[in-house]
Order: sequence, then C-alpha cells, then structure tokens
Amino acid sequence: MRTRLANCEILDPEKGKRFWGYVEWENGVIIAVKRAGPGMVDEPDGVEVIDGRGHLLVPSFVDLYADFCEPGNEHREDVASGSAAAAAGGYTTVCVRPDTSPTIDGADTVRFVLERAAACGKVDVRPLGALSKNLAGETMAEIGEMAEAGVPAISEGDTYVARTGFLRRCMEYGTNFRLPILLTSEDPTLASGMAHEGYVATIRGLKATPVAAEEAAVARHVALAELTGARTHLLKITSAAAVRIIKDAKRRGLPVTASVTAHHLALTETSVADWSPAAKVWPPCRSEADRKALLAGLADGTIDAIVSDHAPRAIEDKELEFDLAVPGASTLELVWPILNRLVGTQELDLTTAIRALTVAPRRLLGMAGGSVAVGAPADLVLLDRAATWMVDAVSLASRSKSSPFLGTTFAGRTDMTLRGGRVTFARTSGR
Repeated sequence: MRTRLANCEILDPEKGKRFWGYVEWENGVIIAVKRAGPGMVDEPDGVEVIDGRGHLLVPSFVDLYADFCEPGNEHREDVASGSAAAAAGGYTTVCVRPDTSPTIDGADTVRFVLERAAACGKVDVRPLGALSKNLAGETMAEIGEMAEAGVPAISEGDTYVARTGFLRRCMEYGTNFRLPILLTSEDPTLASGMAHEGYVATIRGLKATPVAAEEAAVARHVALAELTGARTHLLKITSAAAVRIIKDAKRRGLPVTASVTAHHLALTETSVADWSPAAKVWPPCRSEADRKALLAGLADGTIDAIVSDHAPRAIEDKELEFDLAVPGASTLELVWPILNRLVGTQELDLTTAIRALTVAPRRLLGMAGGSVAVGAPADLVLLDRAATWMVDAVSLASRSKSSPFLGTTFAGRTDMTLRGGRVTFARTSGR
C-alpha cells in the first residue's frame, strides 16, 4: 500500500537539503518527496497518511558497533531486546561485536545471529566476524566462510591484537573478500586503569590510562593500513592525539576512516570524579581539550561516523566499587538525545551529526540509502527535537539499565522508526 508521511521537516544529509514537505513510499521504496508547508496534511484517495506532527524526518541510523550479547550472555541483552532498543533509538541496521560466547569466528555462529535477527524483524542485525579463533590472536578465523555467510566487516571487538605481524596477515587476507577491518585502539602495555590519566584520576586516586596508549595503537593501525591497503576503520577515538594522526593519514590518501561515540562527545574525565561505576566506560572519557578536538574532527571530516558502543551490563557487573565494576553502558537509545543537546548548545552542526549516523556508516558498509530521495529505501526516522524527558530505568527498552545519563533530562527523542516503510517503533500512542 502507498503511504505518505506528511507535515514534517525533511533533512537529506547526503545532499545537505532541509525543507518542509512529505515523503511517500510503496513496497519499501520511496516514490515521492514533495515540498509542502508546515501543517499541510491532506488525505488523497488510496494513500495511508501519517501525520509527522512537525517533527524532523531523516534517513534511519546505522550503527557500526554494538553488543547484543547473544550468544552466551543473554542475561545482559539478547538480539530481541537489543533490536527493540535499537528501533527505539532510530536505528534500522546494527553491526554487533564478535566477542560473544561462543565467539563469532565461523559461519555457523554468523548464521545463528542472522536467523535470530530475522525472527525479531525489527532491525537488520549484522554480525562482525572475528579476526582470530576465540579472539586469542593466534589462529586466523574462517574469514572467507564468514564473508560468504554475510558478515559486513571483520573485527577483534574490544580485544587488542598483540601480534602486529598476525594483524597484518588478517588485514591482507580480509581484502580478498573486500571486507573492511574495524579496530579499537589501546595498547594494553600502556594502560593501567579505566580512567583518563589526568587531574581527576590523580586527585581521586584512580588507576588510569594515558592518551599515549591510544596514540601508539592508532599509529600502528595507520601504518598497517598503508602497508596492506586494507580499508581500516578506527573505532571509538577519544583523543586529540589520535585525531591528528588520522587527519594526516587522510591527507596522505590512506584507506582510513574513524568513529567516535556520542558519550565521548558529551562527557569528560570529570564523569568519574565521584567514583560512579555507571560512568565507567572503555575507552575512558578524557579531558575537555580532547572532547573539543573530537567535535572539531567531526566537523572537518577527520572523524566520519558516530557509533553507539552499546555495551549492556547486568546489575551485578556495576554494583561494585569502581576498580572492580565492568566498563560499559546502554547507549543505543541515547545517541540522538545526546547529539541533539550538542546541536542545541551550538557545539555540533545538525547536518554533520545526522550525516555521521546515516551516510558515513552506510558508505563504509556498502549499503544503499542515506538519502531522502526517490528510489532510496524507505528506512526513515522521525525525530522529535523538542520533547523533554528524563532518563530512567523505565524509559529504556534495553534489558540493561546502566548508563551515566540516568537522571539526566534531555530535549529530543525518537518518535518513529521505519524500516522498509514498515513501522518498527512508534512512541506516540495511536500511531
């Protein structure tokens, strides 16, 4: 059936256009995009009309890095609950980490995750394939078989590959299947704790990790990208030093892209000043100067994408003293509210923020979409930029309720998510 979403402000991040109008789709594909003033909602024959209520309509979000914990840790999250959280956050595609139990290091586990996602039907869940068997960094995983089974990229998750020569071989082999490699960057031999090595960690007596741990790892990964020609994506960048290295790599034309989390754009080392386990994330939030460098890197294109780094934790993982608590937070539903706040304070441009959630990750994965245009998939999200709400356990769809933003009041929330023209999430009753 033909459907129209009307009375909304449309932002096409690919073309940089923003206007009031409506979008029509049929069989999961956009067939019309028209300009129309605010409040104009007619009901033509044979067309189902959804009132956009003056909200902002953009392409749906794509996440390059999240943890749905299945198989093996379903008490924290599973594909069903993670998909519900993703849809509530405006996502239609989520790449999930390979560090599950068992590890996603073979075709059978890839197919298991894909089948679980298909049964849920809310989100296109795409498992990342591990580089090594059991993430041990010793024996290469079945990368070719996983590519055939449908992995969009390869990654060792949050595990650092200690053997640089082994990582080189994985990168070279992955290029045979045109798979990008997604890497986190922290040299564990320089890391002593889960706080940023700076003023706050010093006065609070927290075990800390210097920026140099990220800087050294990023420099290694860039050197390997230059050596192998492998498409290399550097996940969860946190420091000004890393931004400088990535900027130079791009200037030299190397196949390097990068991403940052929304919480690293919003928080600094002060978030753990009260020893709060909820604010313990990895990598740690760093100095204000680093935070501003990340925002500048996003603005000038050094940083391409924004990832959720959704890392659900059980209560028993977090209700511990700071040093013993497990790092991680539920973030999928909070990415847009965090970014909307930064837009409101004029620290971030709206189009830049939306492009980093829509166009950039799709390009990295070779996906269609990312534009509100005729012929594009009807993967859309309607954003209420004015809704005021407070983050609490009840408001989060994720099974895990651990977040450094609990008790925070935000302006801005997802109102509706559409995947292939089908509503997968609607906040307003009566939709």
